[in-house]
Amino acid sequence: MKLDHTYILPSIFAFIVHILVAFIVISEWQSNSQRTPPVLIKHRVEATLIDLDSLLARQKQTDSAAIKKAADKKAADKKAADKKAAEKKAAEKKAAEKKAAEKKAAEKKAADKKAAKKKAANKKAADKKAADKKAAKKKAADKKAADKKAAKKKAADKKAADKKAADKKVAKKKAADKKAADKKVAKKKAADKKAADKKAADKKVAKKKAADKRAADKRAADKRVAQQLAEDQQALDSLLVDEEAQTQALEKQATDGQAVASAVQYIRNEIIQKWVRPANARTGMVVELVIQLLPTGEILSIGVSYRDASATDAFVASVVKAVNKVGRFDKLSQLDSALFDANFRKVTLVFKPEDLRL
Repeated sequence: MKLDHTYILPSIFAFIVHILVAFIVISEWQSNSQRTPPVLIKHRVEATLIDLDSLLARQKQTDSAAIKKAADKKAADKKAADKKAAEKKAAEKKAAEKKAAEKKAAEKKAADKKAAKKKAANKKAADKKAADKKAAKKKAADKKAADKKAAKKKAADKKAADKKAADKKVAKKKAADKKAADKKVAKKKAADKKAADKKAADKKVAKKKAADKRAADKRAADKRVAQQLAEDQQALDSLLVDEEAQTQALEKQATDGQAVASAVQYIRNEIIQKWVRPANARTGMVVELVIQLLPTGEILSIGVSYRDASATDAFVASVVKAVNKVGRFDKLSQLDSALFDANFRKVTLVFKPEDLRL
């Protein structure tokens, strides 16, 4: 049987108390037996009985509670230390994993950068090689064409030179013969012609001078008329351009207005067709939605910008559901992009149950 050390001190204490009590009792008895008092005196002794078993039991409970408290504290400290160690280990593991991931990402980024750089260098080299090859091919073709053109020109020049030399020789002989014959006739006519030519030349000079003056006057008048006509035509063209621009602007404005009105009516009809009136819808309820659209007519988002105090959640939800059912206003994709951006990028819809109108 294993000895419980928690009972040692209480047992020793109880043993000492018993010895002291026995010693006091024996000493008192001996002193009373040796003395004969002249008068019988009654002594009253006040004593308290001590239940050693109860004392030991309480002491045992106290010691057990202290031991249990110490054990619980030790267990709690160990549990806290274990938890702290686990948390530290988890944090270290998480930091290590993060560091490893960052390192891996950095290595991948470096590898991708290196691969991209290599790819760019290879592409640059290939492009340069192709360009050099193309340039060399073009240079060879140009040289060949130039050589062919030079040879053809050289042959043509030689043929022309030979023909020119032959023609010159014939012409020279013919000119010499004609010169001899003409010299005789010319010499005779020269004197007559000289007088006639002088007279004709003088007349011609006078006539030419008068004609030149008339022509100069006519050109000046024509120039003034043409300049005035040009100024009048320019003013008329400018006026016509301004009127045409104003007419086109008004026509475009009217066309755009009709297109916007038609698109708005189309949106109204599409939503009305999809709306299912809830049972608690009442006259006077108002909800305002802001619908963001894409150029394709697809609905990007729906937001409730205002709701009347009487508007129920079911009524608001039914209106939003009707817009979601439409999903996409296909005809809006046919609008001009500028017209769409100005009028239908964001549409405000005011919905009332009494008339089902926007």
